[in-house]
Amino acid sequence: MEELRSVNYLDLLAIPELCNKNFFIPDYQRGYRWGDTQIRQMLEDIYSFIYDKNAAGSFYCLQPVVVKKMTSDEVAANKLESTFDNNTWYEVIDGQQRLTTIRIILALESQIDRFNKMRFNMYYQTRPGLSKLFDKLRIDEEDERFIVKFDNDQCNDIDSWHIHNAANKILDWFQNGSGYFKPSIQEFKGGFYENFSNTKEKDKSVQVIWYELCDQSDPYEMFKRLNDKSISLNNAELIRGMFLSDSAVYKGEELLLSQFDEEVRPIVERRELARKQSHIIEEWDIIESQLWDDKFWSFIKKDKNSDDYSCRIEYIFDLISKKTSNQKDSLYTYLEFDGMLKSGAVKDLWDLWLKVETYFSLLTAWYNDRYYYHKIGFLTTELGASVLIDMLSESTNVSKKEFKKTIEGRINSAIHDKKKPGRKILDYTYKDDYNMLKRVLFLYNVETTYMQGLDFFPFERYKDYDWTLEHIHAQNSERIDHSIKDKWVEWFDENQKVLERLHSRLPNDENLTKLLSYFNTEYKRLINNKDKYTFNDVTKVFDLVLKYFNDLSAQEGTPTVMHGISNMALLSGSTNASIGNSVFEVKRQMIMDDDAKGNYIPLCTRKVFLKYYNKNDQNFTVQQNFYWSDKDRKHYLEDIKEVLKPYIDAENQQSESEVTNE
Repeated sequence: MEELRSVNYLDLLAIPELCNKNFFIPDYQRGYRWGDTQIRQMLEDIYSFIYDKNAAGSFYCLQPVVVKKMTSDEVAANKLESTFDNNTWYEVIDGQQRLTTIRIILALESQIDRFNKMRFNMYYQTRPGLSKLFDKLRIDEEDERFIVKFDNDQCNDIDSWHIHNAANKILDWFQNGSGYFKPSIQEFKGGFYENFSNTKEKDKSVQVIWYELCDQSDPYEMFKRLNDKSISLNNAELIRGMFLSDSAVYKGEELLLSQFDEEVRPIVERRELARKQSHIIEEWDIIESQLWDDKFWSFIKKDKNSDDYSCRIEYIFDLISKKTSNQKDSLYTYLEFDGMLKSGAVKDLWDLWLKVETYFSLLTAWYNDRYYYHKIGFLTTELGASVLIDMLSESTNVSKKEFKKTIEGRINSAIHDKKKPGRKILDYTYKDDYNMLKRVLFLYNVETTYMQGLDFFPFERYKDYDWTLEHIHAQNSERIDHSIKDKWVEWFDENQKVLERLHSRLPNDENLTKLLSYFNTEYKRLINNKDKYTFNDVTKVFDLVLKYFNDLSAQEGTPTVMHGISNMALLSGSTNASIGNSVFEVKRQMIMDDDAKGNYIPLCTRKVFLKYYNKNDQNFTVQQNFYWSDKDRKHYLEDIKEVLKPYIDAENQQSESEVTNE
């Protein structure tokens, strides 16, 4: 048996490099099934590339073709014979549809241009006769239109029919176009095919990612992984192949080799290649393991989701390639890595790998440093990979002092609305600046945790929830569900407990006594006659409850704005929805219940509902536990101003109370 490669091989092959090869399509694959949509997409993409002036000097890359070289025994067992490539055959694991479509294009061109002999063999295990069909395609001209004609005996099975249909779809596209594309049959014979069949050395060429399995991987198991589970060959796998392939070139070895006699240089070269690849394998596993730590992953990733990263190290590769959410090419990162090598942006594969280690080391250092952890963690959570890409690049070019200044500048920019120049942080409102106000309160929680110097902000827990703004002091009854009367009952039940508890402490409060009596009467009406009870009835009760607590609060001074930052806290969407628009004490109890169950409550939100910000008030009364007072708001606002002082001082702004009392 001939010697086979031991490590998976990865390369980019232009269409001519596929020619004169032999491809075996095993019986575990379905037949050719590309229809109009897939064919049109492929032609449009290639056509756009060819005629895009900005694409000069580059290439269009088709999705991977995954193959495994067959042994001589396997070739013999399947009775495969070919004059091509010394009868060497490749079992196609993934990419059959693309290969077949390419073969059809080559066959059509050979009909138009009889001198064109570019082709490759395709043998379909389930339909051996199908391989001869490509050479039997005949183009006729009818009514000034080119069509592929076929005899009935050539299309007596579904696979043959689909190949004939695809051939006609290709011709039809060039003759009719689609959307903005207005090609012609002359362009098919000319510019399109010329570029389609160019070698790598040309300014424009069409290439495929050639991924050859050379290890002991089972082809059928690989096929199932790539197809049954709808998992495509990802950038991480392709890049791993790039680093670990037998054909990998580490130019840094040249200086080492020059020290040895010529006859021993191959041995030294093999050993050095093995050493470097062994190091990469070991470090790859270390990096991957660290990235599966939820805390670390949540620090460097905008969200915890890793559905698009079966190998999380791919995220590091994305950062190096500067991939952003705008990049839609699924293989963008691999192609960028390949481009970096070919353009000389990195010396060689080893230099590229050292870049991976450098990026990971920087992220690890930031993760272990309280300052960077909190500042960069905030920015990453809010702005995503783009800001991390910039900071990784910037950190290596400036001093630590300058880098910290850059970070603070980015945070300052992140919490100021670019669409509203001059808009001050403490002027943000629930109605007009919802998202920016939520971002400011998130920063407030992160900075508070950082300044306390005890714990690290739990980004991993924060990212388990969707966060909303909650009015600390209720605003109106609109958020109570209008249609589900069980929700009305729930609201009555929770608020009744609070009113009765407060009444036990203030038995001589006549207003409270009257309110509780009315409240209980309405509650009974709702329970006993749900059908006749309306949302308008609920609103009347709510307004009276709210007025009572507003009056209590007003005894301390003029309340500040309802929708300003001093009346806002972060709550998860689920907690917010369950609270409805209840009074402060109801919210406090429900939030504490959530906290006791282990649900995550942001630090500053917990402080709000524990009355932490008013803890040193000498005149604190019993009833103040039951509402969010003006004093609470002022103390809360002062703490926000103190914690966010660098960003508020930068805009020299007034406090919320000063603004609203002018």
